[in-house]
Amino acid sequence: MQDLQGKRIFIVEDDIVNMAVFAATLRQTQAIIIQDAWNANTISLLIQSLPVDIILLDLMLRFKVSGYDIFDKIKANPQLCKIPIVAVSASDPEIEIPKAKEKGFTGFIGKPIDVSQFSTQISACIDGKQIWYVQG
Repeated sequence: MQDLQGKRIFIVEDDIVNMAVFAATLRQTQAIIIQDAWNANTISLLIQSLPVDIILLDLMLRFKVSGYDIFDKIKANPQLCKIPIVAVSASDPEIEIPKAKEKGFTGFIGKPIDVSQFSTQISACIDGKQIWYVQG
């Protein structure tokens, strides 16, 4: 398991079960988890939470907002635009991976996540590598 001790990971995920799994998996590595389950004030919450090492972003969110909408707002903000963003999604990877690459995401991890790989994948993205991963 990858050591993410002290790394600040901001998770935008509206499914509480997924959020719990992601947070528990990453907390085992001593990461600091900031959770945004409502995606109502994501940008202000992100700014309040700085510094952030990486953002994990679901693509299908509440309030008819997509992860791509949030991505665009993050990239448009000078305080946030350099933070790597990884899509963590159950959406069809054949459609979403090319779209995420074109947008400028650092990676895509398909749901359900592989808990044995998840922290290593996140660590690699923090270190500047791209991860495009779907189980199965």
